[in-house]
Amino acid sequence: MELLESPDLRPTICGALQTLLVAVHALANDDSGVGPLTKQQAIAAQTHLAQFAPDYLAQLFNVFAQSPGANRGYMVNTITAFLAVITSDDINATFARVCAMLDEALKTHKPPAAAEMTERYLEAHAPPNAHTMMDLAIIMTPYLDTEHSLMLVRAAHMLAKQNDDQILQKKGYKAFSRLAEQPAGSVAHQLIGSTMGAQLIPMLIESAESVAISSRRERLSLIASLSRNLADDQLHFIPAMLSEVILGTKEANERARSVAFDALLTMGKRMSQGGAINMAAVTGDVSIDDSDMPQQLANTEEFFKMIAAGLAAQTPHMISATIAAISRALFEFHSLLSVDFVVELLSTVLMFVVNNNREIAKSSLGFVKIIAVILPKEVLEPHLGEIVTSILKWSHEFKNKMRLKCRHILDRLVRRLGLDAVEKVMPEEHMKLLANMRKRQQRSKRGKEATAAGGQQQRAEGGATAQVEAAASASAKKTFGNAYEDVLYGSESELEDSDDEEPNTMATKSAAKGRGAKTDRKNGNAPASSAKVSGAWIKEDAEGPLDFLDRSAFTHFSTANPSAKERRAPVAPKMKGGKFVFEDPEEEARKAAAVAAMAAAAAAQAGGEADGEDYYLQSLTSKDAFYHTPGQKVKFPKRKAGDDDDDVEMASDGEDAQAAQLKPVSAKRGKDNSGNAVGREFRSKKAKGDVKRGNIDPFAYIPLNPKSMKKGAISVKGNSKKEKRARNVK
Repeated sequence: MELLESPDLRPTICGALQTLLVAVHALANDDSGVGPLTKQQAIAAQTHLAQFAPDYLAQLFNVFAQSPGANRGYMVNTITAFLAVITSDDINATFARVCAMLDEALKTHKPPAAAEMTERYLEAHAPPNAHTMMDLAIIMTPYLDTEHSLMLVRAAHMLAKQNDDQILQKKGYKAFSRLAEQPAGSVAHQLIGSTMGAQLIPMLIESAESVAISSRRERLSLIASLSRNLADDQLHFIPAMLSEVILGTKEANERARSVAFDALLTMGKRMSQGGAINMAAVTGDVSIDDSDMPQQLANTEEFFKMIAAGLAAQTPHMISATIAAISRALFEFHSLLSVDFVVELLSTVLMFVVNNNREIAKSSLGFVKIIAVILPKEVLEPHLGEIVTSILKWSHEFKNKMRLKCRHILDRLVRRLGLDAVEKVMPEEHMKLLANMRKRQQRSKRGKEATAAGGQQQRAEGGATAQVEAAASASAKKTFGNAYEDVLYGSESELEDSDDEEPNTMATKSAAKGRGAKTDRKNGNAPASSAKVSGAWIKEDAEGPLDFLDRSAFTHFSTANPSAKERRAPVAPKMKGGKFVFEDPEEEARKAAAVAAMAAAAAAQAGGEADGEDYYLQSLTSKDAFYHTPGQKVKFPKRKAGDDDDDVEMASDGEDAQAAQLKPVSAKRGKDNSGNAVGREFRSKKAKGDVKRGNIDPFAYIPLNPKSMKKGAISVKGNSKKEKRARNVK
């Protein structure tokens, strides 16, 4: 009942159920005998829990159908945990009911409007019933028998072919993908293998033009799973789907791109296993006899030729995707190719490096970067001049970081072949770049020697501490991700971290921002270690220690040192008479200093210290007094007329030098009863002119001359006496 009536308690209840079910299921399938329960006791506990599973699943399904899509993750995990302990008969019976409800929902289902597909709407509303039932059917995929798996295949086939609802089409491909991903020998895997040639492959080929954008990732995942288990008479599926996979490598969605590259490599591995490709099945022309169409042998070189066919495309997008696919496949399968074939690929792609289209040139530079790593030195050196000449076209192009990419490739070539070899083929107008690279090599060598000497000294002095620091430095240099991404994208910061760069470049740059960095470098106190110092701070909370298990714990971490600069909370402006009133910070500081002075004087009188000297009070009230602004700047109060000295103004720190000079008060200026100049309260502190203070306007009222009010004295254009006489004469 709490699941239905208390939404706030659902995550806690589902988490507890999931923990119990997973623990019991793990102990029931563990033969080691280590744990709080023996295997027999765990099996008995699992059987006991299975008796209540159908009732729990019914409640979970109801809550699942009523919950928004963003709040279903923990319920999916709990449902999966119950499905692991329930009997097969109960699972199949539950799946049959879900399929019946799916059939009823599809009869009345209408595609949701665009307003119902927004993220804000989906966070507050449950998806349509048809979407929910299909999600539940996909969750139960690994536990179905042959009959019910065939029911899911029929439903997925129907949904994948329809174009009205993109979400249902995506779920249809997702169901196929989950069935194909099951381990070999399972019921689902066998069913996919039996229906692959007759249903799946023809459906995928026919529906290639009508795939929704949201369905591409699941469709590419299905293509990868099917390509892994293709029979010899089904190899025509690879050239038929290859163009879609190549375009998938340029998808905006990162996960879709990753799946597309996985599908490309899966196809390459299957082609390397051999076989024959029926070209008549690839073209789809039924009138052509299979015996008349020659069969193409499947191998790695033929796979690259299929990919390279995309270089003849008409759009830059397809050409760029083809070059990216060749780069990824070449990095993976270069050991299976002959050197002559790789050199031929290099010559072909180098023609696209000088293409004026930046998208094509960017992919081509990535290919050259791969070539600079995988080709042997003796093969790479004869083509060095052609490579350098091609990439230098973009050495002056800053857009899309083309200039930086050229620099990275030259760095790789210098590391592999040496600076002298690159200098021989470098054009004369680009020799300055090579001279800069030579200087950086020398600086790097000196930095390494200094670091090695410092490390030896630390090992001699520190012992175990030096070993710990060395281990930490070695672990910091480890890269994450696959090797291809490290080669292709790892050099984006290579000019700072590569072997050709001095090791403390980043430390020097960050230290240069400090106040004494320049002095330290002059004195030879620059840091000798290349370790980057990074830290995090925990914001203190008055409620108590930070709970690291809380979901909001990450909000209490900060990468900026809070003690470095204290930030003042913004103060909302005050309202007075319907208008904003912005207070002068200097005026507020002056008032605070006056209040502090009065408090100090009162304390001195109360303590009987009137006869002694109060230096703090003198610093606030004497003619040499000063105060601190909120920005911790020292300010001197402006002198008032009637002080001991002449009537002058002491300029504050930072004001103009002319304003800091002594200015005598004009003798013509009037004074009030207190001896202060009239209008002095309206004078601006930082600019010329007057400012409004309070509700009084700083206007200077000039008495009008009665003579100027006589008729005709004021000349109105066209009405003066002279103009009237001139008109009468005419």
